[in-house]
Amino acid sequence: MRINTFNFSAKLGLSGFLITVILGALSAVTLIGLLYSQHDRGFNIPEMDRVQSHYNDSQLISAMKGTMYQYVTEDGDIDIIAKWIADGAKDDDFFKDEVMYIIGEDCQKCHSRNSQMSNAMPSMPFSSYEDIVQYTEGGYSWTKMAKTAHIHLFGISVFLVIVSLIMAHSSYRSWIKTLLISAAWISLWLDIGSWWLAKFYSGFAYVISVAGGVEIGAICAMSGLCLLNLWFRLPAVVLEPSDHPPQ
Repeated sequence: MRINTFNFSAKLGLSGFLITVILGALSAVTLIGLLYSQHDRGFNIPEMDRVQSHYNDSQLISAMKGTMYQYVTEDGDIDIIAKWIADGAKDDDFFKDEVMYIIGEDCQKCHSRNSQMSNAMPSMPFSSYEDIVQYTEGGYSWTKMAKTAHIHLFGISVFLVIVSLIMAHSSYRSWIKTLLISAAWISLWLDIGSWWLAKFYSGFAYVISVAGGVEIGAICAMSGLCLLNLWFRLPAVVLEPSDHPPQ
């Protein structure tokens, strides 16, 4: 059964779902652009150094380069802490004299058990070596990575399989359906898989960006094409021979 043969109520329900998927995908693109750029509104192209930092640098350095950058007094502060981490993140004189001074100036206004700031994070204090060293592991921790990855895989696969099935029952030529369905699933696996690989080699951040773009593009393309197939008469060139509209 082709989706263009459904009754009005079924078409209406499918249309609501497909439009919601497109809006969700656009919202995801907006969020990613905001997280990985210096802008605070609109659609933005992610900056690769921020993407690389998020997946390859320690959580502390990634935050200082990204979401917490506005609170960093000088860019050199990031370099000093990065050097301390690269040298083994030791509880030594360099930590006490240099690192803790920077943490006090840049971070402790909010990251303190007694902070009264509106954006305070008393549950993540930076008051001692023990508080800070847990955020020096390169990239996501394995626990956080596994948690985030499985949530994304299960969550995206739920709506992606529905969109794939709707696309499979559309009237488009088989090669169009195969191409878009395959692109969506393969790019999802490449995207999530590269999260792990980027912990060891920052170059995989480019794979994350490209695969994520293909994934969103394929999802939006399938959803948009299915909406057209539901409501409009399409040119024969994109349809299966058996689904050509009568002359």
